[in-house]
Amino acid sequence: MADTITTPNQRIFDIEQLVRFSPKKAAVTEIAVTPYSSIAVWGVRPGQEVPAHTHPDGQDTWIVVRGELTYYLGNGQKKIISAGQIDVAEPSQVHGAVNEGLEDVVFLSIYSAPSLKVVPASP
Repeated sequence: MADTITTPNQRIFDIEQLVRFSPKKAAVTEIAVTPYSSIAVWGVRPGQEVPAHTHPDGQDTWIVVRGELTYYLGNGQKKIISAGQIDVAEPSQVHGAVNEGLEDVVFLSIYSAPSLKVVPASP
C-alpha cells in the first residue's frame, strides 16, 4: 500500500522532498491521484525490487531521477535504465526492476488509467 502525502489542489511537487525509503522493500508514495492518472515517487535501495507486473488498463511511464535500475522487459529480458531516462510500458507490457547498484534510486511512475490494476508477471 502506498502512502499519500500531498494536499488537495497542490500542483507543484519536489520529488526529493517526497521520496521515502524503507530498509525492507522499495517504497512508493503517491503524489497525485486523479480520475485520469496516478503519479507516484519510488525510493529503491540497493538490492530492493519492484516486482515484475503488468497493468491491463493503462500505460505506466517511469522517469528515473537518480541512480540506475535493471529494468524487466518480460521473457527474461532486462535493460539498464539510468537517471534522465524514461520507459513507457503500454497496457499489459511487463515491467518492474531491481536495484543492482550501490546507490539509492529515485523514479517517478505516471500511470495513465482511471483505476490502478496490478497483475503479477514473470520478469
